[in-house]
Amino acid sequence: MNESLKRIIKDFHNNDLPKVIKRQVDIPINLEKVITVIGPRRAGKTYCLYQLISTLLQNGVLKDKIVYINFEDERLNFTNNYDSILEAYLQLYPEQNLNDVYFFFDEIQELSNWEKFIRRIYDNISKKIFLTGSNAKMLSKEIATSLRGRSISFEIMPLSFEEYLNFGNISVEDRFSLKNSSLIKKHYNCYLEWGGYPELVKVEPRYKVKILQEYFQVMLYRDLVERYKINDLSQVKYFIKRLIGSFTKEFSINKLYNDLKSRGISTSKDNLYKTVEQIFSVYLLANVEKYDPSVTRREMSNKKVYLFDNGLISANQFISNQDRGKLLENMIFNHLRRETEDIFFSKNRWECDFLAFYPLKVKAIQVTQKLSKANLKREIKGLESAKKIVPKAQCLIIVEDKSLNIQIPDWIETINVLDWLLD
Repeated sequence: MNESLKRIIKDFHNNDLPKVIKRQVDIPINLEKVITVIGPRRAGKTYCLYQLISTLLQNGVLKDKIVYINFEDERLNFTNNYDSILEAYLQLYPEQNLNDVYFFFDEIQELSNWEKFIRRIYDNISKKIFLTGSNAKMLSKEIATSLRGRSISFEIMPLSFEEYLNFGNISVEDRFSLKNSSLIKKHYNCYLEWGGYPELVKVEPRYKVKILQEYFQVMLYRDLVERYKINDLSQVKYFIKRLIGSFTKEFSINKLYNDLKSRGISTSKDNLYKTVEQIFSVYLLANVEKYDPSVTRREMSNKKVYLFDNGLISANQFISNQDRGKLLENMIFNHLRRETEDIFFSKNRWECDFLAFYPLKVKAIQVTQKLSKANLKREIKGLESAKKIVPKAQCLIIVEDKSLNIQIPDWIETINVLDWLLD
């Protein structure tokens, strides 16, 4: 075992890092907290670690002061002697002070009782620890609980549109030239339909569906069914099908319960609430609560459903031209989620798509494919309703296309979706 560890550590030091295209993540490298990188499967958590390592190297940290181990490596076969990692490193570099060493542990959940090991390293050896974990065995809230105040989590989502263009070697700075503007619009349409999973950026469209469906199956079976030991798979599949079919819309547990009952499917409301909560916990789907100053009323109200990537929608149900507006709203949700987790919708006769809370501001946002006289009143009334709930909210309408002959009140900003995504 010791020889395998030394070989893994030395191979990392001798080999070049995989090519890393920089992500728009702001993760500190010297915060003296256990940094945990979380997020959906295949969103790029491992490559985020590589990016952090690359930053350290650029800042002058020697590579032999960095330990990177992926615990899914088949050469590893630990019992409980995790100190063998430190022993193997010191045998290779006996002159090194472990206080100065950066530890990058990928898929940490593969170690049983990993929490005690990480706490001991943090308390006694090094404050420079970076972790990723699979959603199948370790959720972000479990990391926080296990490490008891020693950690801080950073969420990695599939690519933003700007990152998507960078991955495709398309200049964002030159987006106003005729040639590049047309190219960006073409890729925007692809991004809107197929999402931003890094692996899919340069994949032919005919393969995208199959790859995305494989992602979804792994999330379903490993992250959800195996993790929570769910026995009634057909029922869970039906829940998920209903939730995906309701994306960008409100869903009601009561309606779902009555629908199941009418189909002769026996279950309880408590079981439904528990299963839906489990689905949301593993980055399979997301939900947005109706905003209310009362936390209790917020939690009891209906929620709206979103997916963490548009590609998962396109790969799991037929998308018609009429669904473009829903894809647009789902994409906007994901962009907002990269900036804040405090996202709500408001509804008091008139609905506002998003209320996004930031440390120093609140944004009330309406999303519409086309803004015209036909829907102008609805969008304005939704924002007026949101302003009554949160008077200080900055009001914004994000559109793909805006009619030229309509007047927008001065207190509302209207912005094209491409400008919003890239600015």
